[in-house]
Amino acid sequence: MTPNLIMRFQRQFFVSAWLLLAMGSADCLAQMGGPGMGGPGQMSGPTHGLQLGNESSTTAPEPSSASDLAVAAYKAGVGYISKAKDADSDAAKAADDKKKAKALAKASNFYGKALDRFEDAVDKDPGMVVAWNDIGLCELHLGFYDEAVRAYVNVLELKPSFSEAYENRAEAYLGLDKIAEAKSDYMTLFRTAPPLADQLMAYMHQWIDERQRDHNGVSSDDLAAFVKWTNEHAAIAQ
Repeated sequence: MTPNLIMRFQRQFFVSAWLLLAMGSADCLAQMGGPGMGGPGQMSGPTHGLQLGNESSTTAPEPSSASDLAVAAYKAGVGYISKAKDADSDAAKAADDKKKAKALAKASNFYGKALDRFEDAVDKDPGMVVAWNDIGLCELHLGFYDEAVRAYVNVLELKPSFSEAYENRAEAYLGLDKIAEAKSDYMTLFRTAPPLADQLMAYMHQWIDERQRDHNGVSSDDLAAFVKWTNEHAAIAQ
Protein backbone atom coordinates (compact mmCIF):
# COMPACT_ATOMS: atom_id res chain seq x y z
CA MET A 1 0.00 0.00 0.00
CA THR A 2 1.50 3.35 -0.99
CA PRO A 3 2.19 6.14 1.56
CA ASN A 4 -0.27 8.42 -0.25
CA LEU A 5 -2.97 5.76 -0.10
CA ILE A 6 -2.28 5.13 3.60
CA MET A 7 -2.59 8.86 4.38
CA ARG A 8 -5.85 9.02 2.49
CA PHE A 9 -7.30 6.08 4.39
CA GLN A 10 -6.12 7.54 7.69
CA ARG A 11 -7.73 10.87 6.86
CA GLN A 12 -10.97 9.18 5.88
CA PHE A 13 -10.92 7.07 9.06
CA PHE A 14 -10.83 10.19 11.23
CA VAL A 15 -13.68 11.76 9.22
CA SER A 16 -15.71 8.58 9.66
CA ALA A 17 -14.95 8.50 13.38
CA TRP A 18 -16.17 12.08 13.70
CA LEU A 19 -19.38 11.15 11.92
CA LEU A 20 -19.92 8.26 14.29
CA LEU A 21 -19.56 10.59 17.27
CA ALA A 22 -22.12 12.91 15.72
CA MET A 23 -24.49 10.02 15.10
CA GLY A 24 -23.99 8.78 18.66
CA SER A 25 -24.75 12.24 20.03
CA ALA A 26 -28.00 12.32 18.09
CA ASP A 27 -28.94 8.91 19.55
CA CYS A 28 -28.23 10.13 23.05
CA LEU A 29 -30.38 13.24 22.58
CA ALA A 30 -33.23 11.11 21.38
CA GLN A 31 -32.94 8.88 24.44
CA MET A 32 -32.77 11.86 26.77
CA GLY A 33 -35.90 13.59 25.67
CA GLY A 34 -37.24 12.65 22.27
CA PRO A 35 -40.99 12.28 21.73
CA GLY A 36 -42.27 9.00 23.05
CA MET A 37 -38.95 8.03 24.62
CA GLY A 38 -39.95 8.63 28.22
CA GLY A 39 -36.76 10.59 28.89
CA PRO A 40 -36.32 13.90 30.77
CA GLY A 41 -38.80 16.50 29.68
CA GLN A 42 -41.53 13.97 28.83
CA MET A 43 -44.36 13.57 31.27
CA SER A 44 -45.94 10.20 31.93
CA GLY A 45 -48.97 9.51 34.07
CA PRO A 46 -48.72 7.65 37.38
CA THR A 47 -50.57 4.64 35.97
CA HIS A 48 -48.29 4.32 32.92
CA GLY A 49 -47.83 0.61 32.09
CA LEU A 50 -50.55 -0.56 34.49
CA GLN A 51 -53.84 -2.30 33.78
CA LEU A 52 -56.82 -3.19 35.94
CA GLY A 53 -56.29 -6.52 37.62
CA ASN A 54 -52.52 -5.91 37.92
CA GLU A 55 -51.93 -7.07 34.34
CA SER A 56 -48.82 -5.63 32.77
CA SER A 57 -49.02 -4.07 29.34
CA THR A 58 -46.15 -4.41 26.95
CA THR A 59 -45.54 -2.29 23.90
CA ALA A 60 -43.87 -3.96 20.97
CA PRO A 61 -40.82 -2.00 19.76
CA GLU A 62 -41.42 -0.09 16.59
CA PRO A 63 -39.54 -1.43 13.59
CA SER A 64 -36.42 0.51 12.72
CA SER A 65 -36.66 2.85 9.77
CA ALA A 66 -34.57 2.31 6.65
CA SER A 67 -32.53 5.36 7.66
CA ASP A 68 -31.77 3.90 11.10
CA LEU A 69 -30.75 0.59 9.53
CA ALA A 70 -28.52 2.44 7.06
CA VAL A 71 -26.77 4.28 9.90
CA ALA A 72 -26.25 1.01 11.79
CA ALA A 73 -24.75 -0.63 8.71
CA TYR A 74 -22.50 2.39 8.14
CA LYS A 75 -21.25 2.31 11.73
CA ALA A 76 -20.43 -1.38 11.37
CA GLY A 77 -18.49 -0.61 8.19
CA VAL A 78 -16.45 2.08 9.92
CA GLY A 79 -15.60 -0.44 12.63
CA TYR A 80 -14.14 -2.77 10.01
CA ILE A 81 -12.25 0.14 8.45
CA SER A 82 -10.62 0.71 11.85
CA LYS A 83 -9.50 -2.93 11.95
CA ALA A 84 -8.22 -2.72 8.38
CA LYS A 85 -6.22 0.38 9.28
CA ASP A 86 -4.59 -1.47 12.18
CA ALA A 87 -3.70 -4.35 9.86
CA ASP A 88 -2.22 -1.91 7.32
CA SER A 89 -0.11 -0.45 10.12
CA ASP A 90 1.09 -3.94 11.05
CA ALA A 91 2.02 -4.57 7.42
CA ALA A 92 4.05 -1.37 7.28
CA LYS A 93 5.98 -2.44 10.39
CA ALA A 94 6.38 -6.10 9.40
CA ALA A 95 9.91 -7.45 9.74
CA ASP A 96 9.71 -9.84 6.79
CA ASP A 97 7.71 -10.42 3.62
CA LYS A 98 5.72 -13.32 5.07
CA LYS A 99 4.43 -11.25 8.00
CA LYS A 100 3.74 -8.33 5.70
CA ALA A 101 1.73 -10.50 3.30
CA LYS A 102 -0.27 -11.95 6.20
CA ALA A 103 -1.09 -8.48 7.55
CA LEU A 104 -2.08 -7.20 4.10
CA ALA A 105 -4.36 -10.20 3.59
CA LYS A 106 -5.96 -9.46 6.94
CA ALA A 107 -6.44 -5.82 5.94
CA SER A 108 -8.04 -6.81 2.64
CA ASN A 109 -10.43 -9.11 4.48
CA PHE A 110 -11.54 -6.27 6.73
CA TYR A 111 -11.89 -3.87 3.79
CA GLY A 112 -14.09 -6.48 2.11
CA LYS A 113 -16.29 -6.75 5.19
CA ALA A 114 -16.48 -2.96 5.43
CA LEU A 115 -17.49 -2.80 1.78
CA ASP A 116 -20.37 -5.20 2.43
CA ARG A 117 -21.66 -3.00 5.26
CA PHE A 118 -21.36 0.22 3.27
CA GLU A 119 -23.20 -1.35 0.34
CA ASP A 120 -25.92 -2.44 2.76
CA ALA A 121 -26.12 1.17 3.98
CA VAL A 122 -26.67 2.63 0.50
CA ASP A 123 -29.18 -0.10 -0.31
CA LYS A 124 -31.26 1.24 2.57
CA ASP A 125 -30.40 4.92 2.02
CA PRO A 126 -29.16 5.62 -1.54
CA GLY A 127 -28.49 9.23 -0.63
CA MET A 128 -25.90 8.50 2.09
CA VAL A 129 -22.91 10.33 0.61
CA VAL A 130 -20.38 9.23 3.23
CA ALA A 131 -21.25 5.57 2.63
CA TRP A 132 -20.79 5.95 -1.12
CA ASN A 133 -17.43 7.61 -0.50
CA ASP A 134 -16.31 4.79 1.78
CA ILE A 135 -17.46 2.25 -0.80
CA GLY A 136 -15.07 3.94 -3.23
CA LEU A 137 -12.24 3.89 -0.70
CA CYS A 138 -12.67 0.17 -0.02
CA GLU A 139 -12.89 -0.65 -3.72
CA LEU A 140 -9.84 1.48 -4.46
CA HIS A 141 -7.88 -0.34 -1.77
CA LEU A 142 -9.04 -3.73 -3.06
CA GLY A 143 -8.14 -2.87 -6.65
CA PHE A 144 -11.73 -2.73 -7.94
CA TYR A 145 -11.02 0.40 -9.97
CA ASP A 146 -14.07 0.39 -12.26
CA GLU A 147 -16.36 0.00 -9.28
CA ALA A 148 -14.50 2.72 -7.38
CA VAL A 149 -15.00 5.15 -10.27
CA ARG A 150 -18.74 4.43 -10.24
CA ALA A 151 -18.91 4.98 -6.49
CA TYR A 152 -17.21 8.37 -6.78
CA VAL A 153 -19.52 9.33 -9.64
CA ASN A 154 -22.41 8.71 -7.24
CA VAL A 155 -20.70 10.80 -4.56
CA LEU A 156 -20.25 13.74 -6.93
CA GLU A 157 -23.79 13.48 -8.25
CA LEU A 158 -25.08 13.73 -4.69
CA LYS A 159 -22.54 16.33 -3.55
CA PRO A 160 -20.56 18.04 -6.36
CA SER A 161 -18.45 19.96 -3.82
CA PHE A 162 -16.99 16.75 -2.31
CA SER A 163 -13.43 17.53 -3.39
CA GLU A 164 -11.81 14.36 -2.03
CA ALA A 165 -13.95 12.33 -4.42
CA TYR A 166 -12.15 13.97 -7.35
CA GLU A 167 -8.75 13.03 -5.93
CA ASN A 168 -9.79 9.46 -5.19
CA ARG A 169 -11.53 9.04 -8.54
CA ALA A 170 -8.39 10.24 -10.33
CA GLU A 171 -6.38 7.56 -8.54
CA ALA A 172 -8.95 4.97 -9.61
CA TYR A 173 -8.66 6.25 -13.20
CA LEU A 174 -4.90 5.83 -13.03
CA GLY A 175 -5.43 2.30 -11.75
CA LEU A 176 -7.26 1.77 -15.06
CA ASP A 177 -4.49 3.64 -16.95
CA LYS A 178 -7.00 6.32 -17.99
CA ILE A 179 -4.63 9.26 -18.05
CA ALA A 180 -6.94 11.83 -19.69
CA GLU A 181 -9.67 11.32 -17.10
CA ALA A 182 -7.18 11.60 -14.23
CA LYS A 183 -5.80 14.84 -15.70
CA SER A 184 -9.33 16.26 -15.89
CA ASP A 185 -9.96 15.56 -12.19
CA TYR A 186 -6.59 17.11 -11.35
CA MET A 187 -7.54 20.33 -13.14
CA THR A 188 -10.81 20.47 -11.19
CA LEU A 189 -8.84 20.23 -7.95
CA PHE A 190 -6.24 22.70 -9.19
CA ARG A 191 -9.02 25.29 -9.53
CA THR A 192 -11.05 24.41 -6.44
CA ALA A 193 -8.86 22.58 -3.89
CA PRO A 194 -5.12 23.17 -4.45
CA PRO A 195 -3.93 21.11 -1.43
CA LEU A 196 -5.74 18.05 -2.78
CA ALA A 197 -4.35 18.77 -6.24
CA ASP A 198 -0.85 18.66 -4.71
CA GLN A 199 -1.59 15.29 -3.11
CA LEU A 200 -2.89 13.97 -6.40
CA MET A 201 0.19 15.25 -8.21
CA ALA A 202 2.39 13.30 -5.77
CA TYR A 203 0.38 10.18 -6.55
CA MET A 204 0.70 10.84 -10.28
CA HIS A 205 4.49 10.94 -9.98
CA GLN A 206 4.39 7.69 -8.03
CA TRP A 207 2.19 6.12 -10.72
CA ILE A 208 4.67 7.28 -13.38
CA ASP A 209 7.54 5.62 -11.48
CA GLU A 210 5.59 2.36 -11.39
CA ARG A 211 4.71 2.49 -15.09
CA GLN A 212 8.29 3.28 -16.04
CA ARG A 213 9.25 -0.01 -14.38
CA ASP A 214 6.28 -1.85 -15.91
CA HIS A 215 4.30 -0.11 -18.66
CA ASN A 216 1.31 -2.38 -18.10
CA GLY A 217 0.05 -1.65 -21.59
CA VAL A 218 0.66 2.12 -21.49
CA SER A 219 2.54 3.21 -24.59
CA SER A 220 5.93 4.87 -24.26
CA ASP A 221 4.65 7.96 -26.08
CA ASP A 222 1.65 8.35 -23.77
CA LEU A 223 3.83 7.88 -20.71
CA ALA A 224 6.38 10.43 -21.94
CA ALA A 225 3.62 12.93 -22.67
CA PHE A 226 2.19 12.45 -19.17
CA VAL A 227 5.62 12.94 -17.60
CA LYS A 228 5.93 16.24 -19.46
CA TRP A 229 2.40 17.29 -18.43
CA THR A 230 2.93 16.52 -14.74
CA ASN A 231 6.26 18.33 -14.66
CA GLU A 232 4.73 21.41 -16.25
CA HIS A 233 1.73 21.51 -13.93
CA ALA A 234 3.80 20.77 -10.84
CA ALA A 235 5.94 23.79 -11.71
CA ILE A 236 2.83 25.95 -12.19
CA ALA A 237 1.48 24.92 -8.80
CA GLN A 238 4.62 26.05 -6.99
